[in-house]
Amino acid sequence: MPSRCRGPLAVTFLLLASVTHLPAQTPAVVLKSGAMEIAINGRLHTQFNTTSVDDEPATAFELRRIRLEALVKINDVVSGKIQPDFAGNRVVMKDAYMRITLDPGFQILAGQAHRPFSPIPFTSSTRILPIERGVRIRGVDDAWDEYNLVSVLGYSERDVGLQVMGSPRGAPLGLFYQAGIFNGPARAEAGSEDTYQVGARLAVQPLPNVRVGGAWSSRHFARPAIPAVPGAPPEIERGHAWEVDVEYGGYEPGLHVVAEAVYGDFDPFAGARFFGAQGWLAWRTDELASKIVNVEPVLRVSYGDANANDSGPEEGGGTLVTPGVNLYLGGLNRIMFNYDFWNPLAGEKHSSFKAQFQLGF
Repeated sequence: MPSRCRGPLAVTFLLLASVTHLPAQTPAVVLKSGAMEIAINGRLHTQFNTTSVDDEPATAFELRRIRLEALVKINDVVSGKIQPDFAGNRVVMKDAYMRITLDPGFQILAGQAHRPFSPIPFTSSTRILPIERGVRIRGVDDAWDEYNLVSVLGYSERDVGLQVMGSPRGAPLGLFYQAGIFNGPARAEAGSEDTYQVGARLAVQPLPNVRVGGAWSSRHFARPAIPAVPGAPPEIERGHAWEVDVEYGGYEPGLHVVAEAVYGDFDPFAGARFFGAQGWLAWRTDELASKIVNVEPVLRVSYGDANANDSGPEEGGGTLVTPGVNLYLGGLNRIMFNYDFWNPLAGEKHSSFKAQFQLGF
C-alpha cells in the first residue's frame, strides 16, 4: 500500500466507532389522499477515496449522491417516479417517468428511465455490492472495464423514451420482458439528422434463487463528415450490443452472485468491437447481536476490451479487481469499504481505497 495513503486510511477506520450507533432505517414517508399515495425516500452517500495517481491529491472526501425520490400512485392504473440528485452543487434529474399499468403483463413507461440492457446499471446504488459499478479512480481516464464500456458508449444508463414491459400471466418460468425506443446518445452530434435508439430485454427464473436474462441495444453513432465540408451533414452509422446475465441469491443474508457479459460495436465507423464481463460475489451473514446487523465480504472482478477485434484503441481495456466488506447498520444504512486494483491492458496500474457511508430512508 502506498505510504501516502496509510495515514488517511487509519483515520477512516477510526470513524467506524462513531457511526455504528446510527439508528435502523425508518419507513418511507407515505402521504395519502383518497386513492392517491406519495412515498418519499432518499439517500446520502458520503465517500472518502484515495488515488495512486501522482498528479492528483492522495485523498479526497465527496458527497457522491444526495437524492430525494417521490413515488406517486394516482390509482391502480397511473403511477410515476421523480428522482433528482443534488450532489456536485447542481441538480440532475435521474428518474422522471409516468407508468400506466393496464395489466401486469402490459405496462407503459413514458419519460426518463434506465434503458432495458445491463442489469448492473439499473441496480439501485443503495443495493449494489461494490461501492462503484466500474473503474472510478481520480486521475485515471479511458478505463474501459465492462461497466464503463456499456455506460460511456450509451448502450445502458438512463434516457428519455417510451417503454413497454410486463410479466404476462401464465408465461413460462416467470418470463419478464421490456422493450423501448429512446432519443439515443447520438442526438448531441447529429444536428438535424433523425437518430434514435432501441433496446429490449428478456428475463426468466428457471429456479427459485436463479434469474437469467439477455438483452440487445441498438443506437446511432454520429461523427463529422470526412473530408470535412462546411454545412455537410454528419455521418451516421448504427451500432449494436448484446448482453447475457445470471444472478443467484438476492440482497439478503446468504450467498449472492451477479455476473454478466457484453459484446458489441465500440466504433461502427472503424468496425471496432468490444467485449466485457463483470462478476460480483458476496456472502451476507445472518443478523448479528450487535450494533452492526450484518457483515458482507464482497469480491468484484470486471474485465473490458475495447479492441476485441484489433480495430479499436490499442490501450482500451483492462481488469478491475475489488475486494471489500459491507457493514449493515439496519435497513439500507451501511458502511462500505473497497480497494480497487486497476490493471490496464497497456499503461500504468493504479489503485484506490474507498470508504462510503450510506444513509437510506
